Amino acid sequence: MALPSSRPGPRKAQRGASMLFAIMALVVMSLASVALVRSVDVGTLIVGNISFKQDATAAASLVTTEAVAALDQRRLAGLLDVDDPAQGYYASSLENLDPTGGSTSADKPMAVVDWLGDGECSYVAAASVNGCIQAKLGTAVRGSTVRWVITRLCKDAAVQSPTNPCAKPPSVSTSTASDRGALSMGGRISGATASPYYRIVVRAEGARNTVSFTEVMLHF
Repeated sequence: MALPSSRPGPRKAQRGASMLFAIMALVVMSLASVALVRSVDVGTLIVGNISFKQDATAAASLVTTEAVAALDQRRLAGLLDVDDPAQGYYASSLENLDPTGGSTSADKPMAVVDWLGDGECSYVAAASVNGCIQAKLGTAVRGSTVRWVITRLCKDAAVQSPTNPCAKPPSVSTSTASDRGALSMGGRISGATASPYYRIVVRAEGARNTVSFTEVMLHF
């Protein structure tokens, strides 16, 4: 009686399909990991930029109160009818002024503000500058450099008159109506005593060259 053979049969060919799927899965997981890391990095960068922007805006808002106080001192001293570039004050509206420097061009050059304090407004191409307006350096806030410019919304830097009109709150019959919707420093005022409007533009430059502009319109 013959015993069954214990010799193994021929081996089936190994095609490596499982290895291929494993490699593909590893590649997909690696790409997903890279995408996740990049997403987290971008999210962190965006949050950081927003934080820097908010900090610069807060600094500009704080220094706005300093500019308002300086304007009030000028009012008490009777110096509202003359320019004072060293203090960032101009008694006319400067209608040709581009506060941010983003609208002026070589085709239509406008006056810009010397926000960098270099006396040349070098942040704008020279061909696009039609006047470099001096700004007042305010108190630094948490490392932010802050400057302001104040303009009185009058035609010229001179005493108010029919030939030198100024933008003012509308005349009203009661002080209560004059108060409505107005940002004033002295409480209730009458239409007869309302001063011209003043425009305060503040620029703050914070961390990572983050820049923020704020603008306030007020009258006394």
